[in-house]
Amino acid sequence: MRPYPDRALGRAAALLLLTLLPACDMPSGTGGREVRFTLELATAAVPGRPAGSFTTTTGWDVTLESAVIALGPVYLYENPPHLVARGPAGGLWDALVPPAHAHTGSEHFDGGEVKGEWLGQVALDALDPGVRLGHIPGTAGGVRSLSVGLYPPRASIAGDAARLEGHHAYVVGVATRGDLEIPFEGGLDIEAEGNKREVAGIPLTAELDAGASVTIELHLEAWFDEAHFDRLTEKSARGRFLINRSTQAGAAWFIGARGAAAFSAKGSRAADQGKSL
Repeated sequence: MRPYPDRALGRAAALLLLTLLPACDMPSGTGGREVRFTLELATAAVPGRPAGSFTTTTGWDVTLESAVIALGPVYLYENPPHLVARGPAGGLWDALVPPAHAHTGSEHFDGGEVKGEWLGQVALDALDPGVRLGHIPGTAGGVRSLSVGLYPPRASIAGDAARLEGHHAYVVGVATRGDLEIPFEGGLDIEAEGNKREVAGIPLTAELDAGASVTIELHLEAWFDEAHFDRLTEKSARGRFLINRSTQAGAAWFIGARGAAAFSAKGSRAADQGKSL
């Protein structure tokens, strides 16, 4: 255990932090105005490969033939994710004063003011180029993070919900390693426990204003990165190996779909990609 610093050092650190923190959160001067921005969903392909094709850290080459996920709602926040928000000042404080407790993964992310929100839900075809969710009302100013809901399909869900087969997400694909080929399919289900149905703190650097665009990108390679497809034993009615929560591949999917690598986001001034919903 690290010893606590003496009181003189603690006072010096506090004074230094007071000089650093104001510079970390200067207002942009554009906040408060109501604006409309474009929100889009897309899939980020692995460089040099089509969407849904990737190699896992467990050595499997995976090609998804179908991948659908229910996404929404989406909230955009003024605050960055916790680790980014701490910045150099937070790192300095950690070096001087031990943290009170470790992050358990169940804490609520304090995103601050909600700068924009889309309360709908869409069955996203993750192998399509993308979908434009429309012009979303928001408040002008900086956005530094967002959250995405991973909820069961609602009756009002947009898109082809039948392809979800009643799950939060559904995939069909083939995994190969050497001479071994595993055709698979299965659904993802996330229990209503804590914040498990929300991926929060996705980093974003954007300025909401008229004509701005925010794109959320799904990274399919994160879903099965730790999966061992050769451990699948049960087959579906269609003759494919079945993935569910009781399988190792299903557990890996559950973790990967909610992990930090599953989504990224970016902002731009022009909204000229995707298709209207």
